Amino acid sequence: MWKRLFLRRLRALAILLAIAIPVGLVNLPAVEAEAADQVQTPPAACAGMTGPGEDGNSIDDENHAAVRLDLPSPKEDVAVDEEGKIDLSGVLHKKAKMVDVSMGKVKSTDFTLGPPPAGVSGWASSWQTRLRPPQLGKNLVCTRAEREPKRFARILRSFNIVDRIAPSNVTGLSVGSITHNSAKASWNAATDNYGLAGYEIRVDGGPAIRTNSATRSYTISGLPPESEHTVSVVAVDLAGNKSATPATTTFRTAETPPDPDPELTLAVEEGSATAKWQPDPNGDFTYRVFLDGQLHDEFPMGQYCVDAAGNKADPCTADSVIEYPIEPLEAATPYTLRIDAAREDGTQWRDFGGGFITKTVAPAVPETVTQQVSSESSQCAAQGGDFYIAPSVRSAVTVPGGSTQVFAGCYRAADASCVEDHMPPEEDESFDCSDDVTGLLRDVSAPGGGPALSPLNADASDTTPLFDPGNPIQPVAWCLQSGACTLLLAPPAAAAASAGVATVVSAVVFWIVVIAAAIVIGVALGVIWSIIDASPIAIGGLLEYPIDHATDFDTYEDWGLEEGRWYHSLTAYAQLIKTTKEIADDRDLPFAWTDSEDSYLRRTIDQACAALKGGNYSYGPCDDDFAVYVPGGKNNKFVDMQQTGDHIVAAMGNGGYPQPSGRIKWLAPARSIDGQAARSAGFRRGWFDTLAFRPNACDNRGGQVCDEFPFWATDQAVNLSGLTADLKPVPRREASPQGNDISTFHTKCKVDNGERFMVLPIKSWVSAGAPSFGIRVNGSGASVCMQPSSP
Repeated sequence: MWKRLFLRRLRALAILLAIAIPVGLVNLPAVEAEAADQVQTPPAACAGMTGPGEDGNSIDDENHAAVRLDLPSPKEDVAVDEEGKIDLSGVLHKKAKMVDVSMGKVKSTDFTLGPPPAGVSGWASSWQTRLRPPQLGKNLVCTRAEREPKRFARILRSFNIVDRIAPSNVTGLSVGSITHNSAKASWNAATDNYGLAGYEIRVDGGPAIRTNSATRSYTISGLPPESEHTVSVVAVDLAGNKSATPATTTFRTAETPPDPDPELTLAVEEGSATAKWQPDPNGDFTYRVFLDGQLHDEFPMGQYCVDAAGNKADPCTADSVIEYPIEPLEAATPYTLRIDAAREDGTQWRDFGGGFITKTVAPAVPETVTQQVSSESSQCAAQGGDFYIAPSVRSAVTVPGGSTQVFAGCYRAADASCVEDHMPPEEDESFDCSDDVTGLLRDVSAPGGGPALSPLNADASDTTPLFDPGNPIQPVAWCLQSGACTLLLAPPAAAAASAGVATVVSAVVFWIVVIAAAIVIGVALGVIWSIIDASPIAIGGLLEYPIDHATDFDTYEDWGLEEGRWYHSLTAYAQLIKTTKEIADDRDLPFAWTDSEDSYLRRTIDQACAALKGGNYSYGPCDDDFAVYVPGGKNNKFVDMQQTGDHIVAAMGNGGYPQPSGRIKWLAPARSIDGQAARSAGFRRGWFDTLAFRPNACDNRGGQVCDEFPFWATDQAVNLSGLTADLKPVPRREASPQGNDISTFHTKCKVDNGERFMVLPIKSWVSAGAPSFGIRVNGSGASVCMQPSSP
């Protein structure tokens, strides 16, 4: 114990940043501000030399007679060529040999030697090399030669690197998935000599919409039916150059879907619809429901027959109403519905139907915001920027004195030497800095702030919450492969979303995440620093969490992060505890954490993290970037689904270990849009009413619906996990709330088709009638992606 405490304190001394960032209201410099020449820290090979002056040369270049750097000239802009490289050349004394030429962390030891250039005596030879500059803008070049052992000739020069070659034109632009009010534009990847920042899309000549370099599609919404539109796309490189000729195409939106037949009424929501019609006892005996032309369900006339008060009608008469819930559905998706009424002998008696489109769910962070932030952040890094400020908080972030603007939102600090020297960091590296960038972060830090945990009131369009010390801004650093980085400041949800897309940005950019408070900057690709003195922290197969439900997450300390591989598990745990407490306090819910529930949550997270990896482990640490669905007794809009929530809890062990143990994998299902995984295996939505699965708990369920867990819209529906899904009859009124809940979760928490997510049922949370919510965890911390809200 004393050893662990000593290690924690020792590492605490090496902590670089305390970055839970509430900010003060200070205006930025004007957009027109111009970037000024700056003296950067010399490369390590030329360490200790005076930085270049106005003429681009260092006043203490050493041993000029041994080596000369002729081209490029420091007085002219140096343009990268078609390969994104520059040529450097000079003259070398016959008794010297070239050692290396470096620009930042990019180094070349591959030299072509030749005869001396014209006008140079035979005592010399020419040398030439090529390399890719680590960034555009100001760069330092260190040239080294060795005249005799341990005596080096060194030249330190400053160059301004530019890229004048525009990216290729975009090809393959097409528009598909056209509806009456939307369409999806897609295109092929463009190429560039130095690297792409992304693409700009314009619809009907409107404002430019930016995507990052890995995103080559854009969904256009809010269009009038039966109208013509033009879409154009250009590529934007890391220098800001754009394709010479935009790719352009036109399309026409479809007609508005026809109204349902007079016999049919449809109540449509985000992830569900309720179809209503009046029965005809003279011929109706059973109904067959077809969704998009495929058999969806088959049931007797009395199954969903209700009277005028909404109670089950028995008998079902011509004055009754059939209320049939259809769920789960995908949000913002068109469907066609047909109902066939059959006689007792099975022959068709009548049919009716209609089309409908489910409602749209607005994402927690608009996709346009995520794309712009991720694209401009990488562009800022490429142009030598030290920090990038997201548009929504530019009026609220204090810029260090002496900073210069590269472009709107992107800045160079007067001194970022220490951070630049350690970018990208080694996995086990810790260091202390006192330059302007770390000064900025320290100045605005809240004491003891921890990994960024999202408060419920976070809103990327509203800067007011940023002044709450309990609401940190998450910083994310974007780095070029060479080591040039830029720090991103954005609201919690926006920064988390940006970190989530960072892994798919073009190959010239990778990312590291600077986590809020008390974590060293040795964080590479979402992995917290290496364990220097590795020691297991598992007890009886379970993680020994260094925090508990009584921890004040706004006054964070170490959390035992020397055991870095458990970081994402701890972050998920902390965000869940913090969120439940906030909701319970805000809504005055009869809920409080107990040691027993706390122990169950830890165990469940460990099991779910292992299940996310798809292995056969009973517990393990979480990988990076996943979403968590926490079911409640009400859905995220506080609509009752108590029995449905109770069913999930019961199916997963009723507050204990899942039984049989194979159900652990149910904690980590993968999304399957419209249940295609089950459909492809030959099952229909009402699979539990087929002979192959009878008898089951949903036989003779009266007017209730059959709830199943795992959900139909996952890869574990029916029996795809190797175990038949758990079934329970629940009130008909709970079908739509749960369908809407799942659809909203998938949309707001950006769970892609085939992506695994975590389901964490908490018995006392559901029993308290609390709402469901969703969180997203990645290297920058955690954010509430599906926030409970009253309808």
